[in-house]
Formats: sequence, C-alpha cells, structure tokens
Amino acid sequence: MLALQEKRSSRKRFTDPVVVGKDLLELLSGAMYIDPLTIYREFIQNAADSIDEANAEGLYSGKTRPRIDIALDLEGRTARIRDNGTGIPRNRVLRRLTSLGASKKRGTAARGFRGVGRLAGLAYCQELVFRTKSLADDSVYEMYWDCRRLKELLRNLEPDADLASILHEIISLDSASNENFPAHFFEVELRQVMRHKNDLLLNEDAINRYLSQVGPIPFSPEFAFGRKIQQFLEEFNAGNVYRIYVNDSKEPLARPFQIDFEAKKGIKNAAADLETFQIPGIADGIDAVGWILHHDYLGAIPDHLGIKGVRARVGNIQVGDANTFQSVFPEPRFNSWAIGEVHVLTPRIVPNGRRVDFQQNSHSANLINHLIQKGKIIARKCRECSAIRARAKSGVSASASASGIDFAKVRTFLGKRGKQKLSRDHRKKLREFLTQRGITYEMLFSVLSILGED
Repeated sequence: MLALQEKRSSRKRFTDPVVVGKDLLELLSGAMYIDPLTIYREFIQNAADSIDEANAEGLYSGKTRPRIDIALDLEGRTARIRDNGTGIPRNRVLRRLTSLGASKKRGTAARGFRGVGRLAGLAYCQELVFRTKSLADDSVYEMYWDCRRLKELLRNLEPDADLASILHEIISLDSASNENFPAHFFEVELRQVMRHKNDLLLNEDAINRYLSQVGPIPFSPEFAFGRKIQQFLEEFNAGNVYRIYVNDSKEPLARPFQIDFEAKKGIKNAAADLETFQIPGIADGIDAVGWILHHDYLGAIPDHLGIKGVRARVGNIQVGDANTFQSVFPEPRFNSWAIGEVHVLTPRIVPNGRRVDFQQNSHSANLINHLIQKGKIIARKCRECSAIRARAKSGVSASASASGIDFAKVRTFLGKRGKQKLSRDHRKKLREFLTQRGITYEMLFSVLSILGED
C-alpha cells in the first residue's frame, strides 16, 4: 500500500487544454429527450423550483398566488411556459442561462440540479426565447437561441468548433419594457414549433393528459382519498403541489385518480382501502413514503385512465412511467392492476439523466427490496380476487345449467346486442332464472363481464 501511494505521488498532473466539442450540445438538447412532451416536464420542474424560492422569500401576498401558465398558439406555432417565481436577476442571467451542467441547485432540495433541462426545447423549435425579470429589475431581459442556426453548425464537419464558439454564434440578447409582465417571472417561449408525432407539442389534450400524470399538481377534488393522501405526504415534506393552467383554463390541472373507475366496459371497479407506508433507509431515516389504493382487482386498468401502476415521484414529479416499478411484482402484469405512488425523499436515490429511472446504488436497491414485499401483497390480492370470481363463475354456471341455460349462448347474445337470436324456450328459461333472482339484463351483463377472463 505504501509503495502504491509513493507511485501515485510521483505521477504528473494533466495540464493540457481540454476541448469540449459541439457534439455535447447535440446530446444535451436532442438525445436526452426522446418523447417531445418531456420538455414540459423539464420547464415545469424549473418553474416549481423558482416558485419555492419565491415562497421562501415571501414574494406572494394578497391577491398574488403562485402559478404556472402554459399558452399554446396552434396557428402561430408557439408554446409559452411562464411562472411567477423569483425570476433571475439581470446580473445573473447570462451565467445562469448559458452555463451547461453547472447548476447552483445541486446539493439542495431543488428538483432540477444538472443545469441542462432548459435546453430541452432546442430540438423542437426554430427559436427558443427566455424572458425573465426579478423584483429588483426595472425591465425584462430576453435571450434568444437560434435553433435553426444551431442545427446548421452541428452539421458542420469542422472538427475544431468548440461549445463556446457555438453559443456565441446562436445566442442574442435584448430587453423589453416591463409593461404587461408580472413583477417577477420567468418564461420560456418556443417559436415555430416543429410538427412531431401528431403535433404533440401543441396538442392541448395530449399535454393535459401528460402533465396530469407527471406534473406536481393536486389530486382531483373528486378523489375521496386525495386529502388523506396529501396530509400523509405533507407530514414528510413531500407532495408539494402547484397550480398549472393550460390556455387560460379556469381550473388548474389535477391528478386523475378516482374512487370508482371502469375496469372493463360497463363494469365499475370500486376502491376499498387506502394503505400508506414508509420505507426506511439503510442506516437511518426514511428514504421514501408511499400509498397503495386497494380495490376490486378486476384486471388490468385501462391506459386511458392515467392511473394504473405503482409510480415513482421525486419532488412530486413523476420519474419514468407507469411501469417504472414493474419489476417488483412476481408477475409484471400485476403492476397494471395496481394503483399507487412512491415518493422518494432521500437525495441518495437520484433520477438518471433522462429521468426515466434511478441511478443504481445501494440506496435504490434498498428501495426496490422493500417494494418487492408490497408487490407480493398486491399480487396475492389479485390472485385471491381472481379465485373468488372463478368460484362465483362456476357456481352461477352450474345453477344456470341446472335451469337449462347455456351461458355461452347468453354471452354471445348480450355481446352482439341481440343480433344473435336465442330460441324461444331458451329466452323463457333465462327470463325465469333472472326473475327468480331479481336480476335485470343489465345486471346479467355486468355479472358475465366480471366473471369473464382476467
């Protein structure tokens, strides 16, 4: 060991100039963000951090309340995201907005800490504009990034072009009167937004669906367990929510969880019980908290509801998608039967660069190990509910068969809405069977659907 230390001490320091090439900017602005809608997540993440700072500085009083506004102009091909957080003081704007991977947030409770999220829009528009004003400034500062010129420079095969020279070529500055602007704010504007995947970036419905699942927003007021969950999260300083409005909507976005939902066509799946839990750290403290909504477990929850899966959140912003924790279940399919969230509290469990999963270390492994136990519980409930339905199906079928009823024919009859005719004798037996049990055709349809294949 001593010899190794002596050998290291004799080594020369590397002092040659380091070249940071233009390709790094291409990676940061394009390759990291495959789904176009993730740019809204990145901008809202920064907006939430700015609002937190403004709250800490006491900037909200009277009628002024924190909010984030998204304005979409399909005809003009623009998208604008504005928050009324602290804004950036004029003397810090240049360094803050042109530094890459040098965020001052690292080591703090802020959500964005890598200093690259603001570049998310470069790949999807022809010009990216930043506007900001702090309370101390008397004018609005504007910074323009020429995305079209950036693409031209990145295609240039000149090997000696460095990152600094590229930025000097594409960035221009200006100022504007503070008239018609808030006293303090930050705004990102995407101009000449490119048409990408059914024009997602200007599709209000798609943006609403995406942010209602990903964004740091409150639960739907119709979700009966919402207040109880929010109170639980607030005990651990988790779950901060922000009002996000899209296109001057009167109501802010809300997470779409609900008590009753259609698990299968015409069949309501009712929530029965809320389970909250804590996940301890390896040495001490609590690494994460979470909740699971137990229900009838009738099968996989439809994608369009936006609630299926045990989802991961950091700073109340979703990490990954509905399948991020799919691996904790004995059978991956049971994740799509489940409803819940895991809010990571410790800074030792870090989202990866694209925020689609977590960096692997002993702390994230500890999180997964604890969630595996939750996955087993949910899987057991799924199997128990399936077994109950199987027994009920067998009993109903046996009872019907004893009455001379072929449920396979009845299912076909109901499924085709009467186009498949039943014999007069069969209809008579079915009517008698239902009347004796006080069952309507609608109720029978529900029973047959529930007792169908899982």
